[in-house]
Amino acid sequence: MAPKAEDAKKRKAAKAEDEPAAKRDCKEDDVEKDAPPDSRPVTKAAVSFHGIDTTLNVVPAMQGKVLMALTEGGMQYLVAGARASVGMKAGRYMYEVKIIEALNPVESTQGIHGRTPQPRQLVRLGFSAAGSSLVLGESDECAYFDSEGNFGSGKLKKRTSQNFTRDQVITVILNLDPKSSNAYTMSLFREGARIAEPQPIPQCLRDKPLYPHICFRNVTVQVNMGPQVLRSLPFTCRMLQSAAAADVVESKEPGGIFNVMLPVAVPDEGTFDWLDDWLEENPSWVELSDRKLQQWAASSGLAKPKGGSLDKPSFSYGIGTLEDLSLQKVINSIAATIPRNYVVMEVRGNLVAEERAEVLKRFSLPHFKKSAMVVMGKPLEEFKDRLRAKILKEKQSKSDNEWKLKKAQRDQAKQMARRQKELAEMRRKAEESRKKLLEEALKKAGDESKKEEVKAENAEDAKDEPKAEVKEEEVKQEEDDDGMGEEPPKVELTEEELNVEFRPKAAGSDIAPGALSKSIANFTVPEESEGFDAVEFVWEGEAESKEYLKKWIMEAKQTMRIEDLQPSKYFADKVAQWQKLFQDWQAKQKTFKANPPAKKEKKDTDEPERKVLDIFSIEDVDDMGDGEPLYANFAAEDWALLQMRYEFYLLQECFKKDVDDPDRLDIPEVHISFYFTKYFKKTLNPQAFSLKTVNDLVDLIKDTVIISGDPAVLTANMENVDSPEIFVKFTEECRRDRQRRSDAGDETAKLKYAAPSAPAIRPQAPIQSWPQIRPPAGFKAPGKGAAPVGTWKGGKW
Repeated sequence: MAPKAEDAKKRKAAKAEDEPAAKRDCKEDDVEKDAPPDSRPVTKAAVSFHGIDTTLNVVPAMQGKVLMALTEGGMQYLVAGARASVGMKAGRYMYEVKIIEALNPVESTQGIHGRTPQPRQLVRLGFSAAGSSLVLGESDECAYFDSEGNFGSGKLKKRTSQNFTRDQVITVILNLDPKSSNAYTMSLFREGARIAEPQPIPQCLRDKPLYPHICFRNVTVQVNMGPQVLRSLPFTCRMLQSAAAADVVESKEPGGIFNVMLPVAVPDEGTFDWLDDWLEENPSWVELSDRKLQQWAASSGLAKPKGGSLDKPSFSYGIGTLEDLSLQKVINSIAATIPRNYVVMEVRGNLVAEERAEVLKRFSLPHFKKSAMVVMGKPLEEFKDRLRAKILKEKQSKSDNEWKLKKAQRDQAKQMARRQKELAEMRRKAEESRKKLLEEALKKAGDESKKEEVKAENAEDAKDEPKAEVKEEEVKQEEDDDGMGEEPPKVELTEEELNVEFRPKAAGSDIAPGALSKSIANFTVPEESEGFDAVEFVWEGEAESKEYLKKWIMEAKQTMRIEDLQPSKYFADKVAQWQKLFQDWQAKQKTFKANPPAKKEKKDTDEPERKVLDIFSIEDVDDMGDGEPLYANFAAEDWALLQMRYEFYLLQECFKKDVDDPDRLDIPEVHISFYFTKYFKKTLNPQAFSLKTVNDLVDLIKDTVIISGDPAVLTANMENVDSPEIFVKFTEECRRDRQRRSDAGDETAKLKYAAPSAPAIRPQAPIQSWPQIRPPAGFKAPGKGAAPVGTWKGGKW
């Protein structure tokens, strides 16, 4: 027994030696001293967690003594945050936290190909200023320790402590006593032992009340604000709950009526810029939007995916529960159960009456006051001033980054040049030393003649080497002065930027084109009759806002393409009829050319030849009277133009029928190719006629359709065409006109048409090329005995 006891003592001693110095010292002495007696009145405010100071996934229990978080629908990937209701403005106080449960939510492997945030279980303990971000580390107004042994102040983080985990009591101390040697620092203890030296808090936090702040993911934590401690420290320190009333400030929980506000604005006209300004003035309001969820995901360790619009950014995280929008469904379900002021930011949804009604239905409880703020028309000067300030700040930041990069590149080049000079100097000194040693060696040998030769060689080398004597001061000045100065240059806004009213669309569109085209016809200005308690018009009045939106919709329709437009059955039937008729005409032309009628003798009359008669007086294009069809002389380019005439006419006619919108009767010029491909499942090819643009192509069939107007649109020259034969007549008239001009010597009248070539068919290998098969020895054909040696041919060997 004795040897075993001795070994145990040795192991214990070795363990103590390996233990960090901070942990050993706390058992004997600590940099913090006992709290002096304080006779001031203790605060009567109960330290708790108000709903407005917790993220939407936090579930407080037992009057804030236990904090849990939702883990369904992608919530397990987001950091939960809770800020206490009592903050410190002086003194030294502490609070305790204990991880009582570590969660491992079940994750479906289906759809997961992205990286989930690590570590899976996470705890951050610290302090933050009122109104700052609820996720520690997202803003500069916070300081914290985390379970991975890091200390963070603002967005900076460094390794300063030991890790902590489940079932360990963790104590956080904030010292705001200016008389203390550890003033304005935070300390961390585990099970009563120090695991981090006092860490200074950011300068920006020293004059503000600081509130205990806890962030966690996939854990349940017990919170102890006092007055009794769970684990004693090497020194006495009061809990926050027993703090002097003069040292703390209480954040009152709002009660009574809460607000739900829907901003309604024209897309890409200051929507999010106005909201950012409004939230800056109203920091207690919570924004419900996809962009806010994406910011939350980014602060939780998820890389922000690219793509999408400002209203609906991409959620392509490679995680199924995030990509299938389960997160949005959970947020919509729980938001109405947590009383607070909300801004429901949906640019497209807030313009549609049906979707506004859905939002009002979710917040139907009597303690919610529902309102809309309409931000349309000419913006206020205050808004434009703020926007110009933002653009200038972004422009200055970009210029500063470019200047710093260029400065770093020049500094690097100077360092390389300086290094090259140093190497050249080292080589020169080495050469001088070599020559000196050589001279001394020759002198010792007494070889005077050799010495003279060496001197001559050295003199010759000195002549060849260029002498670059530069004063040391000049070199230093040249190296130090790079012409860029010590500070980045100040930028200014251009005339165009000074006159801007809204941020350019190049910065990103509010709504994706496809989503906008589907909903634009349903955009309306909200009214109180929809269920709003109030509708406020910010920039212009109600009548002006409605007129502004109506005008914007009409202008947008002229240039917007309808992504989800589908050809109707009427179009499909017309195309089928046309294809049959077109093939019949080509077949009749082929038959006529194969068996032309006998030429009749020309009569001596004044009657003109049939071919010069008025084309449009011909009743039957299949027979002009002598069995000859009107299209008898059509070449490949004429058939192509005939096909194009009918397709463009049908495209314009069916577009008008299928869209069924009096504001969109014609196809915009810029979208002709898009709709042509959508309807006919093929692309327009002006190059087939040696042309460059669709406009040039339409000029060939201007008897049928033209491009005109402002903005330019495709317009048909006729309506309600009963028979496609009219297009044959147009084609023949143009063919004869080109022929007359060509006969007159006009070379420009000839069309340069390249008929599309049919795809080449690869011939199959002939049967004779197959390998000959010799039957195995002893093979017998049925009823024929042994098979002869040879090949199988014609059903026999």
